[in-house]
Amino acid sequence: MRAAKMKDRPGFLLMKQSDVQSIYYMQMPRWLFSDPRYADMSLDAKVAYTFLLNRFQLSRRKGWVNDFGEVFVIFPRLALAKELRICEKRVTAAFRLLAERQLIWEKRCGRGDANQIYLAKVEPRDDPDYQCAPFISEEEDQGGSRTADMEVLEAVEETQEPPIWRFQNGGEGGCRTAQPAAAEPRDLRPSKKEKRKNDLSQKEVSQSVPRVTAQTDGQTDEEEELMDILDACELDCFSPETARVFENAIERLFYSDSFRIGNATLPKCRVRAKLRLLDGMILREAEGKLAANLEQNVKNSTAYTMATIFNCIAEGESDLMVDPYLNSLRAPPARR
Repeated sequence: MRAAKMKDRPGFLLMKQSDVQSIYYMQMPRWLFSDPRYADMSLDAKVAYTFLLNRFQLSRRKGWVNDFGEVFVIFPRLALAKELRICEKRVTAAFRLLAERQLIWEKRCGRGDANQIYLAKVEPRDDPDYQCAPFISEEEDQGGSRTADMEVLEAVEETQEPPIWRFQNGGEGGCRTAQPAAAEPRDLRPSKKEKRKNDLSQKEVSQSVPRVTAQTDGQTDEEEELMDILDACELDCFSPETARVFENAIERLFYSDSFRIGNATLPKCRVRAKLRLLDGMILREAEGKLAANLEQNVKNSTAYTMATIFNCIAEGESDLMVDPYLNSLRAPPARR
């Protein structure tokens, strides 16, 4: 096809036929758009998956695998938000959507350790009505394809490893990360929960002790469930004083027979179901709301903290429903 004559020229250089692209790039799977199961996902979720897939390739080369040979990825939400240049709330929404579509699965590793993310093995289902086809060069057509696995990772293979993110208490309640650990995945420091399991595996558990499982060192099912909730809260990201306040409030919520919110009294089972949704991001929202109290003279600070945390759990879901940007992505295209 012949180019149209150009009377006007832009104020920047244009690429010529002799220009060869040597920049780094990441491959976004075509099936994210062609597979009907994932085509309607938000662009945030698709781009987040692309970044996770790129990190997967690096983890695979470095041998970051579990006992079943499955590769895991370390990519905290805050770190990915900085990479994508978007807020952490949008990354959290993207992760939630990817988990709902069964594209990722996260393994919680205990308080202070970042989650290990596993990517699902996808068998794409192509939509015959989707006509967009990628450009294939002669080299790629002859089997000489250079993917992101080769192009990007060869340059960083010798210098970069997926970091083990461990959080340390920052100054004024801030969250900062320690230097990435250089140890191999199998040498990861076990969480407190894993230590309890390992210690108990060397002891004989009496069958006559009621409501004590073989998974905990003398702890009941309830205490084990509470530890899982606290592990998900990433309390090490907060100052020690704030972490103690939150831990105390969460424990009281967990062991309450019921909890009154406004005119509603919720039973223990519903309170615990909400607590299982807690994470570090929700607690940061609660911390901000507690710190914003400048006028109200709180008589019972613990009860006020409990109510704030509980409300933030529900608001975290409703905020995503009313977020203007996310709603613009979910809105159906305007009819012409």
